[in-house]
Amino acid sequence: MEDALSPLDGRYNNQTRDLSPFFSEFALTTYRISIEVRYLIFLSELHIISLTSKEKQKIKEIATRFSKKEYARIKTTEKKVNHDIKAIEYFLQGRLEDMGISSVVSFIHFGLTSEDVNNLSYSLMLKESKEKVMEIAISNLIESLVQVSSNSIDIPILARTHGQPATPTIFGKEMANYIYRLKKQYDKIQRHHFDGKLNGAVGNYNALHFAFPHINWVTHVSNFISKLGLIPHPSTTQILPYDSHLEYFQHLQLLNGILLDLSLNIWNYVMLGILKQKNENREVGSSTMPQKINPIDFENAEGNLILAQGMIEVMVRKLATSRLSRDLSDSTVRRSYGVMCGYSLVAYKSIIRGLGKISVDKESAAFELNNHWEVLSEPVQTYLRMKNNSKAYEILKKQARGKIWDKKAYYALLEGMGLEKNEHLTRLSPLIYLGLSKKLAKSILKRGEKVNSLSIL
Repeated sequence: MEDALSPLDGRYNNQTRDLSPFFSEFALTTYRISIEVRYLIFLSELHIISLTSKEKQKIKEIATRFSKKEYARIKTTEKKVNHDIKAIEYFLQGRLEDMGISSVVSFIHFGLTSEDVNNLSYSLMLKESKEKVMEIAISNLIESLVQVSSNSIDIPILARTHGQPATPTIFGKEMANYIYRLKKQYDKIQRHHFDGKLNGAVGNYNALHFAFPHINWVTHVSNFISKLGLIPHPSTTQILPYDSHLEYFQHLQLLNGILLDLSLNIWNYVMLGILKQKNENREVGSSTMPQKINPIDFENAEGNLILAQGMIEVMVRKLATSRLSRDLSDSTVRRSYGVMCGYSLVAYKSIIRGLGKISVDKESAAFELNNHWEVLSEPVQTYLRMKNNSKAYEILKKQARGKIWDKKAYYALLEGMGLEKNEHLTRLSPLIYLGLSKKLAKSILKRGEKVNSLSIL
């Protein structure tokens, strides 16, 4: 793919090819043909046209056996007529005539507008790519994170607030925070449904009602859309409001934001020496510095997530509006649905790879904790508060603010305050002052919630 304009079709082609059956130009044409074919059979079920079972099967096979050669014919026609849906209509007319089913040719695209076909196609593209690609990638990512959290459920680390040493925690609990957040968004993505409409030029069934006023078009069309696995929208202009598409993108946007936060913080833990990376002998970290092992998977994820987030912002801003009953400015934007999903997918796969290469450096984490006994100023001042010392915070602030303690300095503090025999305080160390962090992490991991049919632990 050396001539590819987009990195998704070039450098990242192997990682994004699962999306091609849903978002490529060939896929879009296939979805459109499928809608036109299903609609023709729908008209036969309403007894508007007559089709035998054998003819219905032949018509269905136009979509299921659609070829690249036929696609090329449609694109040639499209160049002449300058209209993609009309080119498909002409193609279907020719196919039906070749099959000897010319009696129904005039009912192809009957009473419809292009957007009836387009909105159903795009909603199905999003629905099926969500179920068959995006959900699987997200669930695999969460499973990978569960593994990292489970492996580090007993490893204490120094927490940081504002970048400064803070109360200790457990690395597994820090990862459990992300698991809970990601699972919440994953559940919303799984439950999300897409809308659809099929109601003519301005949403009023004008042509259909004119032709067959005795048919309850609202009810029958709703049933047709429901059978596609979509939610019938009760009232529209020429276009389906993009709300259900945008809601899905916003679920992805929040999930991507959480993953961006994860990627940045994994990078920080690597930088601080808390995490070590697997040394892959075949890999090179730098073209000039042989010692380097860089957190490139998380850096790659960061860049691709930012690209995906930017596209979602544009889509939400643009597709929430339309001039009167319709304008065409939405067309080029929605053609980029697959690009946004592609950048997200590349990021998900990068994070999964990265999570498989990291582990907590226990010695480094313990060394750091043992060099920051000043974090125990919190339990000391808490103890003094329990003893009704109203100046507890101020006392410890004077002793600890901006200072670094070792074990000796901590015990000197206790002795100076007459607390050297207090077992609650003398038994403490930064390695065990962990609160309920381990219990909290386990509560997330043992909820019994399921990701991709697998229980979290």
